[in-house]
Amino acid sequence: MTGSALQSLELIERLHAEVGVEAPRSDEHSLRWIGTWIGIAGVPLLVGEREIEEIVETPPVTRIPGTKPWVMGVAAFKGGLLPVLSGDALFRKEPYSGRVRDYCMVIKRPGLYFGITLSHVEGNFGLPIQDRLTDHSVDPDFEKYTIGGFSYRGEFLAILDIDKLVADEAVSDASAANGFSSEGKDDEH
Repeated sequence: MTGSALQSLELIERLHAEVGVEAPRSDEHSLRWIGTWIGIAGVPLLVGEREIEEIVETPPVTRIPGTKPWVMGVAAFKGGLLPVLSGDALFRKEPYSGRVRDYCMVIKRPGLYFGITLSHVEGNFGLPIQDRLTDHSVDPDFEKYTIGGFSYRGEFLAILDIDKLVADEAVSDASAANGFSSEGKDDEH
């Protein structure tokens, strides 16, 4: 019985060698940029892996009087409070009045924890790091918060640098100056 089992294995090996398909070769030397493809205010962007805490459905918010126009309010989230910022108003400096922004990305950094609404979410993404461009033009409203990007299917996907975003004092200081707020002039009384 041992002889026939060995003969069967040899036959399988020969058949596989004749009709078997070679396994695809992986280029072990090719590093890949990994992250998530999102959109803020209609601008396609990439956010690096581990740069954001998570992407969630935009929770219902309660407005906060005396805040800047891009502060939508605060939401109950995982047993705590999550400030939610309008990505449209933050970057474009004008409120968005179209379709509801269904998703937001949650950002957590030392001393800062907030969500920013997204115009769309495409999903996880990976591209060869050697294809990264650092001299491509970027939407002016996002330019100071990006670090290069990739051309993909005829469009440029800039990489949003979350550290540059949270380092901006305008983002970390949400209180309205001179009585101007997201609630309007009624907040002054």
